[in-house]
Amino acid sequence: MQCTLALRAGALPEAFALIERSLIASDYRAVDRVLFRTGSRPRDLHQSDEVFRWLSHRADLDLTRRSYALVAEAYLILRLDNSARAQELVAALEGIAEKLRSDEATTCCPQSNRQNLGKLYVSISSALYHLALLQGDMLLLARCWQRLAEFSRAIDRDQMNADALFRMSSNLGRGLALGFLLDPREYGRVRSDALTLLNAWTTANAAGLAPRRRVRGRTPQENHLLFLEALQQSCMELHRAGGSVTPQACRQWARLLNHSSEGSLNDTIAALVQRQLTEPEP
Repeated sequence: MQCTLALRAGALPEAFALIERSLIASDYRAVDRVLFRTGSRPRDLHQSDEVFRWLSHRADLDLTRRSYALVAEAYLILRLDNSARAQELVAALEGIAEKLRSDEATTCCPQSNRQNLGKLYVSISSALYHLALLQGDMLLLARCWQRLAEFSRAIDRDQMNADALFRMSSNLGRGLALGFLLDPREYGRVRSDALTLLNAWTTANAAGLAPRRRVRGRTPQENHLLFLEALQQSCMELHRAGGSVTPQACRQWARLLNHSSEGSLNDTIAALVQRQLTEPEP
């Protein structure tokens, strides 16, 4: 708690010293609070950025926590609109994503939520597609969709930790819907493929994931199944409308896809999906 209070007060030298003392004792509670609870962070965004950079370089932290520090910083960079740092984060996160993609354990990881490799893979991919939207990087956006599409097909639901699988479901659904932002002249029937994958993922969540999840103490705040059904319905409406889609429908869909607190991305997403829908699928 002393670490958390120092962080919230913006007393970074004191906070860093306290965290180092905790890490020597193998106590990761303060680190986990700052990574996963926004109320435990400095109020100043630039100070939060400094904290995440510091944590991401700590050799005494495991890969998962260092990676989540980069993910947290990525969402912060969206608000700070720091293009140079965004590109550095893309390089770092892409490297980790490719390692996880080639690791067979990622699709069947039995570890709990915060240590689960599959959950981390989805979180990294989600952060990356937001950075891609910030920078207008369509190649990166396509890679994010392809990774998550591949991952959704390969998941071993019997081996993957049920709670982690449930908690990653909304972000994975958002990632599958990215196909609507890709140009069908380059990626073919990508919207149809995205809708097929999203339908399968939503059905699996309704039929198997929610009943199997095991949560100790409390349940996730987000209603993942309700969200997936809303996203699925919105995607179906866009698919039916095609080039005659309304700006209102695009804005509604954009709000579902934007998982960051940077509202300006909604306009970016809405404009992009409306433009792509004017191109018919082959």
